Amino acid sequence: MKKGKLIILLAITSVIAGGVILTNQKKNIFTNDAQASKQLSAKEKQLAYLKEQEKDMADFVKSLSPKVDSVQFDWDSMVVGQVGNGTPQGGGYMLTLRGKVNQNEQTKFMVGFSLDNATSTPKEFGIYEMQPIRIYRDGGWYYYD
Repeated sequence: MKKGKLIILLAITSVIAGGVILTNQKKNIFTNDAQASKQLSAKEKQLAYLKEQEKDMADFVKSLSPKVDSVQFDWDSMVVGQVGNGTPQGGGYMLTLRGKVNQNEQTKFMVGFSLDNATSTPKEFGIYEMQPIRIYRDGGWYYYD
């Protein structure tokens, strides 16, 4: 009788200990995921910033031509580069992004945002038309007007 009670007690203890171990492992997994998400790369932070500003960016592009009904950004085209102005220190940094309008693969444009350095996000929303909206037709690129 004592052996039976001991076996049951050991089984219950094992189940409880196993549950505690699994709970702690899950807790560590979630903690590590939370810490990893806080450590985004500069490019991921810049991309997240752009996606937060997507509506304002689309409104800006739409204001460039009355024919623009919709705007599609190519998030993979995001580039950060140093701007030259003829001085040794350069002219700063610019983040650029390309896109198309009206779901038309034959269109393109590029917008830009000035940055303090290559890893920063814009301090304030200021968008520049880097390349006007163009459309490909008759073997060449023409203004989309």
